[in-house]
Amino acid sequence: MRSFSTKAALVGVALLVAIALALLSVKIQRTGPELVQYGNLCGQSFSEPCYQPLLKGGFPFAYLFDTPGISREHQFAFLEDTVRPVALAFDIAVYFTIILIATAVVARRQWARLRNTDRASA
Repeated sequence: MRSFSTKAALVGVALLVAIALALLSVKIQRTGPELVQYGNLCGQSFSEPCYQPLLKGGFPFAYLFDTPGISREHQFAFLEDTVRPVALAFDIAVYFTIILIATAVVARRQWARLRNTDRASA
């Protein structure tokens, strides 16, 4: 059996990997259905607001939202765009859960394989 410190270290590594995966998931981008104002030079008189679908990043929950007029349009920047911490926490929780389940399945299979080889040799 593994010691408590080994298990805690493995859980810590799993948490770090989950955070990294959640942050990298910002590369999965989608737009809409929300519309945001990207300027005011639209319409026949060029004085009406221009609306475009909102750019969002993050998977499975979008947590980074493009802020028009502050950052470059249609590009993300963590310091300039809107980060929704609750959605980011949910993303981290989803990845962490997937990693823990995968680790448990692999560990259980290895444990079963070790038991079978011990029985065969006895």
